Amino acid sequence: MSAETMKAIIKAEAAPGAVCSEIAVPVVKPGHVLVKVVSTAICGTDLHIYDWTDWARARIAVPMVFGHEFCGRVVEVGEGVTRARVGDLIAGETHIPCGKCYQCDTGLQHVCQNMEILGVHSPGVFSEYALVPEPCVWVLPDGTDPDVGAVYEPFGVAAHAMLVESVAGKNVAVFGCGPIGLFAVGIARACGAAKVIACEVSPDRLTMANNMGASHLVNSREQNPVESIKELTHGNGVDVAVELSGNPIALQQALGSITRGGRLTIAGLPPRPVEINVVDDVIYKELRIYGITGRVMYDTWYTVSNLIESGMVDPRPVITHKFDMCDIDNAMAAAKGGKAGKVILRP
Repeated sequence: MSAETMKAIIKAEAAPGAVCSEIAVPVVKPGHVLVKVVSTAICGTDLHIYDWTDWARARIAVPMVFGHEFCGRVVEVGEGVTRARVGDLIAGETHIPCGKCYQCDTGLQHVCQNMEILGVHSPGVFSEYALVPEPCVWVLPDGTDPDVGAVYEPFGVAAHAMLVESVAGKNVAVFGCGPIGLFAVGIARACGAAKVIACEVSPDRLTMANNMGASHLVNSREQNPVESIKELTHGNGVDVAVELSGNPIALQQALGSITRGGRLTIAGLPPRPVEINVVDDVIYKELRIYGITGRVMYDTWYTVSNLIESGMVDPRPVITHKFDMCDIDNAMAAAKGGKAGKVILRP
C-alpha cells in the first residue's frame, strides 16, 4: 500500500462538532488488519461524540478518529491474523473483547468485563483507512453492496434483540423505529411473527416501518400505544415487546402492552433511571425481560448473514441518506433530524 496520509473525521477538541483532517495512515500491527474503508454509517454513539454529551465526555480522549460501523477491503494483514486475507471485503464487529475474563471464557464475549469499543476506546473508521482488531473482522461475500455491509453491525443489534427467543407465530410490538427498530420490524416479519406493530412518533419513520413489513402502525404521539395494541390483539396484549427508543415513557408503555407470560427486550438506552411497577407489570405477569447489548460473537453474525444474504430481509429501504465523509456537519444534522433512516458516509 502506497498511501501515507488519509482524510479522517476527528473529534479534535472537548466541544461539540468534528473536523475533516489529513492524518497519517495507521501502520498495521500484529493481530490487526488494515482496511481501506468503502462505506461507513452514523450510529447514535457517534451523535453523542459529535454533540459532546455527558456520555462522550466520560469516555472519549480527544483528539481521536471516531465512527464504528463500516465496510471495507483488507489491504494489509498483521502477524498472526487468520480470519482475513488481503482483498477480503469485510464488515466489522465493534466490541473488542479481552479474551481472558470469565465472560470471554464462557462464550459471552459480547459482555466482556474489559470490553473496549472501536471508535470509542480506540481510533475508529470515519477515515479512508482503519486499523481493525482481528476479533472484529467479519468477511462478506464478494459483490456485497458496501452500504449494506456497513449496516451489518446495527442490523445485528436488531437481530439479537428480536430473536433472543423465537417470534414465529407471535404478536410483536416494536417501540422506536430508528434504524435498529426498522431493522427489527423487518426481522420480525421475516421470522414469522403474526402481527408486527410499529410504535413511533415520526410519520416518516412509520412509513419506513410499513416498507419494512409492519402489519400495523401506531403513532405514539397521537394514539395511546397500550390501548391501540390491546385493540389489535383482542385485549390480550402482545407476546413480545422490543423497546429500542430509549424513551422512559416508551419503556413503560412497552411493559403495559405485553400479555401475561410475555417477553420484553430492552436495547434502547434511557437517559435516566426508569421507575416501573415490578409487582403488576413483571411478577404477576410472569414477564421475561432481556437486556441486549451488541451482538453475540459470533452467533448473531451468522444470523445476520443468513437473513441478508438469503434475501429474507433487505436492509436497503432503511438507508435513506448518503454523504461525502467530509460533509460531516450536514450528515450529522440529517441523522439527528428525525426523518432519516440510516445515514451513510463515503470516504
